[in-house]
Amino acid sequence: MDRLTMDLRFVVRSLAKRPMLTAAVVVTLALAIGANAAVFGVVDALLVHPYDMHDVDRIVMPLTTSPQWIGRRETVSRADFLDWRRELQGGAIEHLAATLWWDANLVGRDEPERVLGFFVSPAFFDALDAHAAIGRTFRADEEVPANAKRIVLSDGLWRRRFGADPSIVGRPVRADGDQSIVVGVMPAGFDFPMGAELWAPLALDEQASRDRAAHDLTVYGRLPPGRTLAEAQAQMRAIAQRLAREHPDTNAQLGAAVYTVSRGMSDVGVPQVLALWQAAGLLVLLIACANIANLLLARAAEREREIAIRLALGSSRGRIIRESLVESALLVGAAIPAALAVAFASLRLMHALMPARIVRFIAGWNRLGLDWRTIGATIACAALAAAIFGTLPAWQMARGIVGDALKSDGRTGAGPARQRLRRALVVAELALALPLLAAAMLSVSTVTRSLASWQGYDPTNVLTFRAILPDARYPDADSRARFAAAALDAIADTAGARDAAAANVLPAIDSNARRAIELAGRPAAEPSKAPRVDYRVVSPHYFDVLRVPVLSGRAFAAADQKSSEPVAIVSESMARKFWPAGGAIGERVRIADGPWMRVVGICGDVVHDWFDYQRFAENANGRLPTLYRPIAQAPSDALVFAVRTSGDPLALVPGVRAAIARVDPTQPVFEMMTLRQVQRDRTISLQYIASVMSVFAALALLLALLGLYAVMTVLVTQRVREIGVRMALGAPSRDVTRLTLSQAGRLIAIGITIGLLLAVALGRGMEAGLLGIVSSDIRVTAALAAALGAAAVAASYLPARRAASVDPIVALRTE
Repeated sequence: MDRLTMDLRFVVRSLAKRPMLTAAVVVTLALAIGANAAVFGVVDALLVHPYDMHDVDRIVMPLTTSPQWIGRRETVSRADFLDWRRELQGGAIEHLAATLWWDANLVGRDEPERVLGFFVSPAFFDALDAHAAIGRTFRADEEVPANAKRIVLSDGLWRRRFGADPSIVGRPVRADGDQSIVVGVMPAGFDFPMGAELWAPLALDEQASRDRAAHDLTVYGRLPPGRTLAEAQAQMRAIAQRLAREHPDTNAQLGAAVYTVSRGMSDVGVPQVLALWQAAGLLVLLIACANIANLLLARAAEREREIAIRLALGSSRGRIIRESLVESALLVGAAIPAALAVAFASLRLMHALMPARIVRFIAGWNRLGLDWRTIGATIACAALAAAIFGTLPAWQMARGIVGDALKSDGRTGAGPARQRLRRALVVAELALALPLLAAAMLSVSTVTRSLASWQGYDPTNVLTFRAILPDARYPDADSRARFAAAALDAIADTAGARDAAAANVLPAIDSNARRAIELAGRPAAEPSKAPRVDYRVVSPHYFDVLRVPVLSGRAFAAADQKSSEPVAIVSESMARKFWPAGGAIGERVRIADGPWMRVVGICGDVVHDWFDYQRFAENANGRLPTLYRPIAQAPSDALVFAVRTSGDPLALVPGVRAAIARVDPTQPVFEMMTLRQVQRDRTISLQYIASVMSVFAALALLLALLGLYAVMTVLVTQRVREIGVRMALGAPSRDVTRLTLSQAGRLIAIGITIGLLLAVALGRGMEAGLLGIVSSDIRVTAALAAALGAAAVAASYLPARRAASVDPIVALRTE
């Protein structure tokens, strides 16, 4: 302990003598370790521990699987769910429960409000081991339609809407036009799934219980004590195989899988994105470690004679190594608090920049922050960094040959082996920086393409909002059509509104509708193999409001009513795919068993969603065949309105709300925002990828250039006498500059060559891992390599100029 204390004091004094070096090392470590700690915090919150529920690893999600449903959670039909529940009694999954998305219109007390809710089986709360804070949850007999008018509130909704009134239990609440009795309030923090604020019993009548065509349920359950996930998977596969044999028309192509709730609720692409971030963080850490190792190696070269004297006087090599390792430990110890501050600030910033309406759909996002796991990971990362950058200097200091060091006059610099090691570290820094630059550029270019490139419509000066029409108030197609027409007329009379349209889905909205189609004059395909297209129900002015061009034929008109001939408009890609010889106008098409529709127009393609992997698989431009129907002939209960304005779209929000209130004062509208904002929100994940990768790339570039500058500076300093001799013998300054730059150039060329290979490999990996969202371009990578090379040459120029300005007389006198 006495020796360790002495070593500690010596190291502290040594670091204090070089404050700039110490500060540079601590800041470098804090940035690199803090960035890795922040990424670990995101991985932990989103993938490893997204839910704070009791025994969460035993909560499972059985899914119906199909090649067409990769990434979907709502894949189970009602009849399949009931079969599963019967066959799993006493089996490997208990408390099997289904959920169905339910956006409810809540009316009463305040103005109408749209609330995210779910219809759930009574066993839902048992599967999650969740209990009401006030009142109760649902009983088994309440999944019968006659007893289903019951509601459970979230703690947040109870406090916001009902003033935390404890007598709310047993009182009626109007939701979607129906009176339902509040039976319970859940504890604070329970909002599963997806920030739900309202739950009602999932009641299945006799007809729904036989439905195997609609796959819109998400199913949860719990593994009983002693049962494993593998057993549950085996039992579900056996059930799926039996259903495929018994119901070949609907289940022939379907299978089953069972995931933990953490994995099942994870969005497609999130693990790949987080793995990319973690890999980028580790690359930055390696670059930082290489940079610090270079600095410490340069310092060790300065101390070579001192260490040789100590070894000659009897000091052990073990003590030299111990001092070096203690120095590394002190440096990382000083960097850990700063690294935690960097991680905390990064996590808070990431949380704050995520739009509130999206946060509820990202499990674990609200739990971003420093916890004991993130702090532990930070300490572990610091220890790893210390081991990486501390080992090389310790080894070099201890392996020196005492006799050679004592004979050295300190004017010839470090030996060839040590110089090679430091140059290799510079090469490694450049080689690791280039892939990060390429990844950042890929991410940024993808965001630019998604937001700035032409996608078939004009989002400028367009206000959007949504409305869901409840069955109790709008039970049939006629009532829904009347509401849509009246709402559009009222909006059109609002000051500042140039035109308005309604549809079931707008571009960039985070939902979609696809339908199987049948073409007249062609044999009908099996239901599972029928061609599918995007399905849009739109009002007559839709194409004018979004400025989607009608290429041939006509747009919809007010005359296209329920009583007139069914008509359709097809997108250019649909016309090209199904009628490649032309002549789509006048052809007939229908959806499932619906009426035959005559094609009256062909419109331009619209990129609905850059993230739908099916789109990229079918069309590299993100444009899928799309079928449009007039809203009067196929009214929808889910409406998205688009209002083209003459000025700021948000200035029309009060007027539009008042217009809808005049049509139906009980009908809430929600998600009022500009179409530009819809686009930005829809690409928020890409923006995060681009931002994080850009930060990592900037760190890597800065560290690599600083590392090259430091090495070249040290090389010039150690060769001052040699340079003085050259200049005394008549070598011009430009030759000295050229010599120094040529040494740097060799390092740069090797590093960038290796980096190019790594960048190409990383680009291919990003293409595969991110489902085709990004596409690499070797020309962009080559341009980045050239830019990095130019920046590296610039970083080497200052040491080269310093070498050329050496005074030969002063250099020859240098000891």
